[in-house]
Amino acid sequence: MAIDKSKVIAQELHLDIKGVNAAISLLKEGNTVPFIARYRKEVTGSLTDENLRHLEERLSYLDNLEERKKTVLKSLAEQKVEDPLLLSKIEDSLLLSEVEDLYRPYRPKKLTRAVKARKAGLEPLSQFILQDKTGTLEKEAMKYLVEGYETKEKAIQGALDILAEDISDNANYRTFIKSIAYKRGIVKTVKTKDAESDVFDNYADYSRPIASLKGYNILAINRGVKKKCLTRSLLLPDEEIVKHILTYSFSSSSPYAELNKETAQDSYDRLIKPSIENEVFADLMEKASEQAIEEFKASLRATLLYPPLRGKKVLGFDPGFAHGCKLAFIDENGKVLGTHVLNNPFMNERSRKAALESLYTLINKYQTFVVALGNGHASRESESLLSELKKMDRMEQLEVIIVSESGASIYSATQLAQKEFPQYEPNIRSAISIARRLEDPLSELVKIPPMSIGVGQYQYDIDEKKLSEALTGVVEDVVNYVGVNLNSASAALLSYVSGINAKIANAIVAYREKNGPILSRNALKDVPYLGPKSFENCAGFLRIPESAEFLDDTAVHPESYPIARAIMKRYDITSKESDRSVLSKLTEKEIEALAKDLSVGKETLKDILSEIVKPSRDPRKEFKTAKLREDIKDIKDLKPGLILEGTIRNVTGFGFFVDLGIEINGLVHVTEIREGHVEDPHRYGKPGDIVKVKVKDVDLTRKRISLTMKGIKQE
Repeated sequence: MAIDKSKVIAQELHLDIKGVNAAISLLKEGNTVPFIARYRKEVTGSLTDENLRHLEERLSYLDNLEERKKTVLKSLAEQKVEDPLLLSKIEDSLLLSEVEDLYRPYRPKKLTRAVKARKAGLEPLSQFILQDKTGTLEKEAMKYLVEGYETKEKAIQGALDILAEDISDNANYRTFIKSIAYKRGIVKTVKTKDAESDVFDNYADYSRPIASLKGYNILAINRGVKKKCLTRSLLLPDEEIVKHILTYSFSSSSPYAELNKETAQDSYDRLIKPSIENEVFADLMEKASEQAIEEFKASLRATLLYPPLRGKKVLGFDPGFAHGCKLAFIDENGKVLGTHVLNNPFMNERSRKAALESLYTLINKYQTFVVALGNGHASRESESLLSELKKMDRMEQLEVIIVSESGASIYSATQLAQKEFPQYEPNIRSAISIARRLEDPLSELVKIPPMSIGVGQYQYDIDEKKLSEALTGVVEDVVNYVGVNLNSASAALLSYVSGINAKIANAIVAYREKNGPILSRNALKDVPYLGPKSFENCAGFLRIPESAEFLDDTAVHPESYPIARAIMKRYDITSKESDRSVLSKLTEKEIEALAKDLSVGKETLKDILSEIVKPSRDPRKEFKTAKLREDIKDIKDLKPGLILEGTIRNVTGFGFFVDLGIEINGLVHVTEIREGHVEDPHRYGKPGDIVKVKVKDVDLTRKRISLTMKGIKQE
């Protein structure tokens, strides 16, 4: 009997079964996660986008498990295996690894020692060893002498090989040993002679119980093994395990006690332990990867939701030595006003002076008094140059903001960048990207592969497909949470909108270029390839400020326009300028009565009221920047005890990486975030947060900065 997937998912994710069933049906009908989360709350019981992503992922796993079970059961039927207990265990299993363990004895095998012995007809001799009480094994073995087993010793060894493999294939033993491994197993690593000098020093002579290993430990060890810098092993109570196998595999009254003991030991050493070790490490790696993906998702979400700087022109400053500093001047809407390259500004005093004069002239020309300074090579030298510029006439209003340039160079070489800016070199495109990241981080960062945005850890050690799917889901959820201006969004941004793929996104841009701005949501239906289902999924997430219909610039879905209009009519709201404060003062009881009167769900009604009260609101927070010390330009300027302000750039399982305005980010280890134990750093900070830190230690040789937040009052 097939497992009830809805029930399993509801139990595992602690969700209501009714909502899970509804969500699965909606997903199968072609509805997207953002659409279901926002516009089908009453149906699903208000499942969030995160709930739905986990549900979707688990459903996919169970679907794959079901397919594997069908293959296994078909194979068993062909082999005429009819053990009801075995078949029942397979059908009821919720783990692929468990199904594989149960199927192991029946899986077609390579030419192992046991397979060879069976082909030579030695299986009856192996059963004789198990059942005999007379001690006449050597005499019995003489009956089985064949090619390859010409002596009684070889025949007995062949029979023992069969027994060793039978023991290895026993699913009960594997379950028992894995249980011991997770409870009492110890992972040991040793650094190899040819390993890199310091990268894996923490694991040079390392041992820790599996139960206390963190995900980042597993990922680091895995990377070290891949690079041949570390060797790893799993320490288990071997004697205890072999004794268990011996007890349950052979009779205590057997006359072959020594042979039995050797067989149990051989099975464990040669067949079971190496296999279990691989399976345990694979399982640990899978769990560590899942944890890393969740951390990656949290950091990516926070990075994408970094507040935009609205209404200001910006100078994008991509610092550099060999190829100079690349400048891009953009207006309030991201349009490029001009570009320039400062050649060798740090070579000597003359070149520095020339750079200052050029900057002074260009900034006044384009009126770009906000500078988005990339945090790569020559960043501090560039900041020093800009600090000097601030002392010049009419430059006191100049504001320099450090911007992470992770992925900017990747974007600059993409086809998208070439299409957007065919007239510019890749270095100039990087400067444009840096400037736009300040004006609207989300719109710019969606153009970069999520793995290249500069958050997360060990992304190249994690299953690329799983990571890509998870991160793409985060980008989709954030884009739809914020909403997208239909007439100014790039194809890259539009492609993440619910119901819109790359083909439809390009069609929208082409339609705009040919026909001008799209002036209503209803007009979207004229865009090629955008069918009814796509329209249903995307319409509520697209904003059209130019539309004559007030609701087209809100998150109210067109299907709810009649409800919204009824509310506006009832409370005499005729335009954007109308007083809508009465709606925000409605009590819970009044909302319930209104929902009943208008035949609409209460949660949907609340969302509609919220949109009417504050149309076109941006859910991202107010823009803020860290106050960087101008005298700290290099790691050499840092001294233990200094208190600085910085921006969290990345959050991992072992702490925060904080940008202090120099090229190297400092680490606030998980033990230094606050007094007391910190299980999850994500609870105490996210990318974009501004924090105060104290320098704890500076390692100039390895270029590492240790920071602490203990005892420092945070704003």
